[in-house]
Amino acid sequence: MKARSLVRCIRGNTCSFTKGLTPRQWLQTTFPESGRSPSCIKDTQRFASSTSLGIEHANAGVFQDLRTAYKSEELNILQSLQARYPDWTVTMTPASTGLLEFANAGHAVAKLDIESQKLVSRLKYEPAKKPEDQDEDEPDAVMKSAGFREAVNFGRYDYHWNNKSFIVYLLCENWGENAPTHHLDKNVYFILTRRDGDEITKGRSSAVKDLISAASSHTNAVHEEDVLVFDDDQWKKNTRLWKSVQQIGWDDVILDPTLKKALLQDVEGFFEQEHDYKQFGVAWKRGIILHGLPGNGKTMTVKALMHGLSSRPKPIPTLYVKSAEGDYGEIYAIRKIFKKARNMSPCLLVFEDLDSIITEKSRSFFLNEVDGLESNDGIMMIGSTNYLEKLDAGITKRPSRFDRKYHFDLPGVAERTQYCEYWRSKMAENQAVDFPARMCSAIAEITDGFSFAYLQEAFISSLLVLVNSQREGVSDECSQKPVSEILESVVLWRVMNKQVEMLRNEIKGSRKSAEDAMKYNGPRPAAKAGFA
Repeated sequence: MKARSLVRCIRGNTCSFTKGLTPRQWLQTTFPESGRSPSCIKDTQRFASSTSLGIEHANAGVFQDLRTAYKSEELNILQSLQARYPDWTVTMTPASTGLLEFANAGHAVAKLDIESQKLVSRLKYEPAKKPEDQDEDEPDAVMKSAGFREAVNFGRYDYHWNNKSFIVYLLCENWGENAPTHHLDKNVYFILTRRDGDEITKGRSSAVKDLISAASSHTNAVHEEDVLVFDDDQWKKNTRLWKSVQQIGWDDVILDPTLKKALLQDVEGFFEQEHDYKQFGVAWKRGIILHGLPGNGKTMTVKALMHGLSSRPKPIPTLYVKSAEGDYGEIYAIRKIFKKARNMSPCLLVFEDLDSIITEKSRSFFLNEVDGLESNDGIMMIGSTNYLEKLDAGITKRPSRFDRKYHFDLPGVAERTQYCEYWRSKMAENQAVDFPARMCSAIAEITDGFSFAYLQEAFISSLLVLVNSQREGVSDECSQKPVSEILESVVLWRVMNKQVEMLRNEIKGSRKSAEDAMKYNGPRPAAKAGFA
């Protein structure tokens, strides 16, 4: 109570200082108690006397109190480094700066101090494997050699860049609790450089600032062979996805011609119409939803759009959101997603499984970000969902958020025939498989109700069966026989018929299971199936 009274008195008597009273005189006037001063007066006297000793001394005490009251690994280590390295500047920066990634790319040299045993790490053995961002079936992928790896929780690196030497300490937060040790948003670098010979501006080392700038620029840049993917609270470069995208063109996408044309005009046209949007006073932003049963071409369509945009004279980058789940929560993730999109606009922002990303808790915040409390100029959003009915009406029925919805239905006979022709062209050079042209329409007829995914499985399973069987040839004289007789003499056709029958039973079983689940358990919860 005395402390609060003192604060109120100070607020009400600040003018007393301007009337020539000393702090002691003001205290005696405000608290005219006989004999002894209250403890709050003594505290204030110490504060007043500290001004005569200098602000620097008081400021140092404040930070000491902070370190005592606020238990933080970062503050403790910062204090230790400043005490142990008095002739060095100490700069703390988040691990997302990418100092080690910058060195691994060959732009700097970082050597971990292992010999002195002065580090906290976990030694683990990893067998030989391909890097995570390379396809498993890529024949020329460079294998990551087997060996022991140091999972550093706290360690020192001798760091050299641009003819300058630094000491870098890496701290992985909560390592004592077995938390993930390489989460870029939670880990911290401490960069040390000698004061001698270094230019210090506003208490900061110019050399360190230049290093942070160079490393951050490299880490945040989307290079030609990268796609940024958001997962587990952070953006990561994914070369594997980029390679997959480069293999998909519009010739690989089997869609109704009208739907394909509308999608091309909507997405690619958006990035060509900035002037038109501004001319009519409309915000240059747009969103579309791709919805429909799994396996009907949504993935292929998105990849074809990504490929087309990345191949333009001025490439349009894609930001691919896989999940909003993470340690920091969905709201943090959504804020970070849109912040990145605004920084990189114009860009394509893809939400995989939109119904699982937007939850009841994050819905309002997501809508605020989409509505553009900050400018969303140049952002084209694509959301994918297998369950449109699970999305809030504020998303599906409100233009200016997601303006158009494109339904990916089961392929009709024309699309199924075209898909079979696509497979036939792929096997044109394979002499071991006989695939007559007239078989395409025949397969399309017997696969009514099949999605593209089931059609693909019919081809793959049939070809795998053929690999283990002796091929039966078709003589030239068969060309004048009735179509049914010609097809019965083709091994692929006979195998395909059996596989289609098996898959049709599987489809019926899947649909019966879904009906039973709806009947006995209610609506199915949102699934994390990915693009399908």
